[in-house]
Amino acid sequence: MATDSPTAYQLRITLADSEPEIWRQVLVPFDITLAQLHDVIQLAMGWENLHTYRFQLGLVTKKIDCDPQQQLSEVLSLDAQKSLYYTYDEESGWLHRIAVEALEVKRLAKDSEANPVRSFTLPTCIDGAMACPPEGTGGVWGYDDFLDRLEDSSDPEYLMLIEKYGTFDPDVFDVAAAAARLQAHFLA
Repeated sequence: MATDSPTAYQLRITLADSEPEIWRQVLVPFDITLAQLHDVIQLAMGWENLHTYRFQLGLVTKKIDCDPQQQLSEVLSLDAQKSLYYTYDEESGWLHRIAVEALEVKRLAKDSEANPVRSFTLPTCIDGAMACPPEGTGGVWGYDDFLDRLEDSSDPEYLMLIEKYGTFDPDVFDVAAAAARLQAHFLA
């Protein structure tokens, strides 16, 4: 059954200043709150939810801090010219840019045979690239240093890093695992 109003947002969440870009593409219900979107970002990116967070529209001039209890649709209607940002761990400065890629107006059914591509429960992760940086690596620039040190077996802390992070591969992102984390959390 199709509806006339949007039922979901397709969002692209990009870790600002990451090179190559670390990003996730998610589908979330149209009526999601920012607090719920925080959970989506944590699970889709692979963060461990160890730090505080905040959402804001814009970055520099006339930035607007957003209440986590507001719905995403309400926040986006405040100022269509400003981008939405999510900061996780203020000290490390993990800044995420959130872009609305599309609005979904079709019925999104869990068991839809008519449209198997859209056969899922919201929220879900549908695409992405690159591994999430491990907690405690110190923001984007600290993460770059972490990767350099992880590749340098002569680094004095190399063995400690290998012991702590194991076989961390920055190029690997498992979309099915991210979707499963979201399903387990939101269907629990």
